[in-house]
Amino acid sequence: MSVGARIKQVRKACGLTQQAFADQLKLKQNTIATYEIDKTVPSNRTLLSICETFHVDEGWLRTGEGEMFPPNAPDEHLASFLGQVMAENSFRTRLLTALSRLNDEDWAVLERLARELTDPET
Repeated sequence: MSVGARIKQVRKACGLTQQAFADQLKLKQNTIATYEIDKTVPSNRTLLSICETFHVDEGWLRTGEGEMFPPNAPDEHLASFLGQVMAENSFRTRLLTALSRLNDEDWAVLERLARELTDPET
């Protein structure tokens, strides 16, 4: 399998369109398309950006050896969900952005509220 085919596999695993994938990498959609059909070869910088952005194992992306997502990478479903949400401009995007700004004290309050909502006896 080629590097282009592996890029497509990463994109599909994350549940992204070529446009959404390109947006996250700050590339153009047609650039991703040319990689996926092996018309052009991505630069080392692009390969590293894919690995960093989508938590992909660099060795796998370059050679196909090993696992796409290393064992210590975020859960594949979570990575896919976050990729989809960040490609949107929606309530989900705004909510996750707000959550990302919470400090430890805010998280403790949120956890307490969640427990109260799920356990009516507290």
